[in-house]
Amino acid sequence: MDFTLSPAQAALQERATAAGAEFRDACGAWDLADEAPYREIFDRMGELGFFGLTMPSEFGGQDLSALDYLIATTAIFRASQTWLCCEPLFCTTGPGPSMIMLGDEGVREKYLPDIVAGRRGCNIALTEPNAGSALTHLSTTAKRDGDDYIVTGSKSYVTGAVVNDLHAVFVRFDDIPGAKGVGALVLEDRMEGVRVERGPRFVGDRGIPHGDLFLDEVRVPAENLIIGPGQFARLMSAFNMERLHNCAFWLGSSLAAYDEAAKHVQQREAFDRPLVEFQAVYHDLANMWTQIEALRLLATQAAATAKDGKYPDLHMVTMAKLFGATVGPQITLKSMELHGGVGVTLDAPIQRIHRDAISNVVAGGAPAVLRNGIAAGLFPGRRFPQTR
Repeated sequence: MDFTLSPAQAALQERATAAGAEFRDACGAWDLADEAPYREIFDRMGELGFFGLTMPSEFGGQDLSALDYLIATTAIFRASQTWLCCEPLFCTTGPGPSMIMLGDEGVREKYLPDIVAGRRGCNIALTEPNAGSALTHLSTTAKRDGDDYIVTGSKSYVTGAVVNDLHAVFVRFDDIPGAKGVGALVLEDRMEGVRVERGPRFVGDRGIPHGDLFLDEVRVPAENLIIGPGQFARLMSAFNMERLHNCAFWLGSSLAAYDEAAKHVQQREAFDRPLVEFQAVYHDLANMWTQIEALRLLATQAAATAKDGKYPDLHMVTMAKLFGATVGPQITLKSMELHGGVGVTLDAPIQRIHRDAISNVVAGGAPAVLRNGIAAGLFPGRRFPQTR
């Protein structure tokens, strides 16, 4: 199998690298202040042509593949050395709009054109204070009341909630237990009963505050339904784009960590020799690059399985995401080690890259939960219930 990029993919990678590089010098200040000019970043990425990469042209998208998305986001992560610059791609192509694509024509026509054009932002609200990764144990409820649903509950760690006005919210319909009762609705900030507060400050992924979402008997039109009860597997197929985005983060941040280490050990000398000439150093670099190439192959394979360009295979993308969350922090930590004392100063980019890495280990599913899913795929005739 030939893994060489096509001319169009190579051009996309080159454009994405240049786009990410525009923000490299500013991301350190954003991290320290925990504030960033999100709207400026968002608009600039739109000007550079990175909105709606995999969305259909009928909604203003570019009709590209999930592999194209992986190529672009990886290059931006690597060149910018920050997670922030890929948020515009995530919001206009990722799980929010991909999830809305699963809905009927009404909800698609209502929201997708504005989302894909970057006029409105849609994040996904899954995690709850008492549920975490246990998506089948959600307590946020949606109960039918005439032509509306009444939604009550709360969500935590919602990335983008303080800057986006649309929320694809996972809910439990009519108190139906387990996975069968879980579906999703689109909520808007302007709806009565919706309250967004800034969430806790994170060690990494700083710049855009993560938000907590509080929903107090919010009346949501039935036309905002994305997926109703009884279709949990179909709903989660859109979430697979989040895991592919996670893969791009791990690949891009690992490459950025390698870049920083390779640059430092060639410039720094000890005992009148460049550090790179010491076997212990170049063996570490060889190990880092081997892990990166293994991750690249897993992520590429996962992206290549995507149906309609937006829905990667669950088993493949879960394995790729798990591998990234396993080796990514190892690579960034090794890069810090190769920097010596410089690596743990706030002036060194690698310490920020490493903090972002450890902050993303549980994003898109904690490793233990991912292993549960992989095991279920390996043994389809068995069940691995986590409850009694």
